[in-house]
Amino acid sequence: MKGDLFISASAGTGKTFAISERYVEIFEEAFRSGEEIDVGDVAAITFTRKAAGEMKERIVGMIGDRAGGDPRWRDLLSSIPFAWIGTIDSFAGRILLEVGPFAGIDPGLRVAAASIYRPISRREALRGMVENEDLLEPLLKVSGLDRLLEALMVGEELYRDKILAARPAGPADGGVPLHQDPGVAADLAEANGAFLSLFSAVDTARLGEMEREGVTDFSGVLLALRDLLVSRPEARRHLRGRFRYIIIDEFQDTDHLQTEIVDLLRGPDTRVVYVGDAKQSIYRFRGAEVEAFGRARTEVESSCGVVRTLDKNYRSHPRLLDFTNLFFSGIFRGGGPLGCAPVIPLPTDGVEAWEPRAKLLFHREDEAMAAAVFIKSLVGRNFSFVERRSDGDGHVFLAGRRRRIYFRDFAILIRKLRGGTGDRYRQALQNMGIPCYVVGESGFFDLPEIKGLVSILSLLADPGDDLAAATALLSPAVGLDLQNLARLRFRGNFTDGEDGGRLRVGLIDCIPQMEEGDIAPGRMKRLLRYREVFDRLMERRDLLKPSEILKEAADGLDYEVRLAKIDPLRTKTANFRKLFEAAEALDEAAPTLREVVSRLDGSSFEELAPASVESEETDAVKVMTVHQAKGLEFPVVIVAETSWSRPAGSPPFHLRREGGGKGEVVFTLIPKEKAEEGTALFEMVEEEEMREAEEEKRTLYVASTRATDLLGVTLTTPKTRGSRPWRDLLSGLVEAGEDPAEAPKADPAFEGIVEVVDCSAMDPSGAVPTREEREPREPVIPDLGLIDPIGLSHESLRISPTWLSEEGTDQDRPPGSMTVEDYDLAGEEEEPLVPKDLGRLAHQILERLGEGGRTLASLGSAERPTRPPHLLAGRFGDDELREVWAVLDRLKDHELVREIESAEEVRTEYQIIRPFGEDLLVGRVDKLVRDEEGWRIVDFKFADSATASPGSEFQMKFYIYLARELFCPLLGARLFYLKDGAVQDVFLEDELVEGFELELSARIEEAKGRSTPGTEGEEG
Repeated sequence: MKGDLFISASAGTGKTFAISERYVEIFEEAFRSGEEIDVGDVAAITFTRKAAGEMKERIVGMIGDRAGGDPRWRDLLSSIPFAWIGTIDSFAGRILLEVGPFAGIDPGLRVAAASIYRPISRREALRGMVENEDLLEPLLKVSGLDRLLEALMVGEELYRDKILAARPAGPADGGVPLHQDPGVAADLAEANGAFLSLFSAVDTARLGEMEREGVTDFSGVLLALRDLLVSRPEARRHLRGRFRYIIIDEFQDTDHLQTEIVDLLRGPDTRVVYVGDAKQSIYRFRGAEVEAFGRARTEVESSCGVVRTLDKNYRSHPRLLDFTNLFFSGIFRGGGPLGCAPVIPLPTDGVEAWEPRAKLLFHREDEAMAAAVFIKSLVGRNFSFVERRSDGDGHVFLAGRRRRIYFRDFAILIRKLRGGTGDRYRQALQNMGIPCYVVGESGFFDLPEIKGLVSILSLLADPGDDLAAATALLSPAVGLDLQNLARLRFRGNFTDGEDGGRLRVGLIDCIPQMEEGDIAPGRMKRLLRYREVFDRLMERRDLLKPSEILKEAADGLDYEVRLAKIDPLRTKTANFRKLFEAAEALDEAAPTLREVVSRLDGSSFEELAPASVESEETDAVKVMTVHQAKGLEFPVVIVAETSWSRPAGSPPFHLRREGGGKGEVVFTLIPKEKAEEGTALFEMVEEEEMREAEEEKRTLYVASTRATDLLGVTLTTPKTRGSRPWRDLLSGLVEAGEDPAEAPKADPAFEGIVEVVDCSAMDPSGAVPTREEREPREPVIPDLGLIDPIGLSHESLRISPTWLSEEGTDQDRPPGSMTVEDYDLAGEEEEPLVPKDLGRLAHQILERLGEGGRTLASLGSAERPTRPPHLLAGRFGDDELREVWAVLDRLKDHELVREIESAEEVRTEYQIIRPFGEDLLVGRVDKLVRDEEGWRIVDFKFADSATASPGSEFQMKFYIYLARELFCPLLGARLFYLKDGAVQDVFLEDELVEGFELELSARIEEAKGRSTPGTEGEEG
């Protein structure tokens, strides 16, 4: 590189690959010319830790491809762990760790979570307001106390460097009055100066407090490095030119401070690579300055550097690019670094292109309903997707692939989750039977799976805290219901006091007084175990950190196993694991357990969001914000909630960089009185609104370019006037009809590119046939919550088919023929699994068969005996795995296996409960499989057909009886004997149902007379 390099990379144009390739090329050029170079000479800075990890992974792969016969590449590969590849704060922190001690900077200083520094900021802000009365007086003329506190807090967290460097706006700024009222202008100018003085005092106190705690924040690391480089010439001389190459990714999201640090570090021979896309700058609310991107490009061009544009899109279907190219070229300003140049699609092979890939999803009332109806109408249908491939010469192209659409293909992107938006979309989806999860909701510690476990901290701090005890006992940690809780309170309501009086007993102390038969055996065992765990922790609560307490509690309660059983989408399990990732924040939160609990009850941890489950195992729709989706891609994206409106109100202050460049920053508070045209304040407000509008264009662009195959954009009839940034931008796509309630039509300019879908007119059940599809009778699955067992008596039993089987005891059954009920209805932890129970292991492996189109071949083989991702699988060794896979390998081409793999819908381990007289019939079906004819039950037997018995046939009829009115049409059941591949069909015709009910009644009476249900029938 003879000069700097500027790479402008639109969405989907292979930016990460280009950066990684440039990194490796630097070494390749040096090796070719015989120059000495190592990983310490090259720094690569990116925006997030995830992006840094992806970059390092690509670089390692590229170096590995070259490391075969050249020792220089092998040495480079071995030194990659020491490479400077990371985020800007980790980059700055690493430099400070090296040279900071010579400048008096604590090398042990660490970047703290917001839960640590926000309380410090708030405390010092309040203290500063009290201790600086002289500064407070002019401030209160133009601002209230709450507004002032907000300005101090927001300024500390997001704009600290800019405010510390700002000049207060005077009564007249740039020859223009600050406000039309001279008195207000004078008061405002005085308040501006007072605020900057107050902010400096608060910031100094905050820094001192954080240094005593041994922590800093993101901006603190950067400011410390900048100040070190500016104030210590010897440090600057040592570091200047340290890096021969600096690569900056996501440069559109940088700011003046980060740019200044790079400028201070570069020497005369340092080359800088700037990489980014101005259209994807969406972090202005964090202080990003997109103008720095355009300024860097201009400087590279003027210094005879190289400007390179990546314009080949590797992500999206060509018809989708037709839309984004046309629409956003009209949205963004003309050419230049901030313009929108069209991108070029990859060559295609077998890619269908006959239909528009951009859909406007219109609904008269509800955008969430529009998204839900559209998803329901598509899932399960065949669709032509694109996938990247390369030929033998390394040329990349898009190939078409027809496959079924799954829920996991969809991502719903919205502007903000606040105000219950995430809940509304979740509810709309769930009302239509669509599995989903919302990524990034607030209230992490209020989630039941988290609160139930964390409440043990409250109990250890105060064993008499009945609210914490009830929270824990009703949560998945124990799993009691309200009736059980009432029974517990009844048993231990009072005890005799020393003075002969009656004292109320805390819930946790009621547990030892429970008697056999009070609650079901499985729940009783978990309840007693919880008390044992609590007692052990109570003895050592002062010796353990909060994270250690939670870990021991989770281990003692087998908590992750409990969650896995009730969590088909794995979101609860993911949140559980995230808790321990965040446990360090709990340890740092406060010195005592009571103070930790106090923090949990407040808002100190509000920045923690529920875990996202980015896994192929989860067939569910993702709902997330655009900012969370940045850097990701999805087959189908729905840009939703486009009618959002900007909330009323204004920020507490304005910051403006003079000339939009590197000049000084001008600061002003926002007074109560509105400024009129012709004033400096009005100009600043106008400029702020213009910048906000440009940011919304870029945010809409980022949302729309996450899609690879299909883009949906929701629209609704505007109900009120006012600024609706996205809706206003999208208005150019449609022509409204005479009746505003009718669906609009696509604008003629987008004919053949955009299709309007009237979701208001679609059947909410999702039965919206396409031209390619037949119109069969759609299966109807009613809400199983309508089956309410609450009215059953205390003596009611949960009856499984194995308890009624003619074979009697488990020991009388053929090995491996045990059903799921024997395990899942047996009081859960009552009976340990036998290590040689290969039937259970086979069931665990086959659970994933057919889900999401998974084939048996993809799950493993005897040569690679994949262990199922269930904790119970840990009870089996490799020998057992190979033994089971040796059987399953022979079935990979079996007709029934193929039917399951290609089924339109598969439900696994599906529990059905149906009242029968005074009792409940309970069954858990191995597989429910739907094809174009209807539903079938499939039950696996790890045995050969010679072991077939009347008991197995009865079990299948039992399942058919439970499911026949829920899954229509139900065609029957199939017993699949895995060892010899035999299939036995079982039917229960309508005319035989009455006779089967009589047989059921007789079997139940006989079983009740023979014994109590024990572990196979559980008290209701």
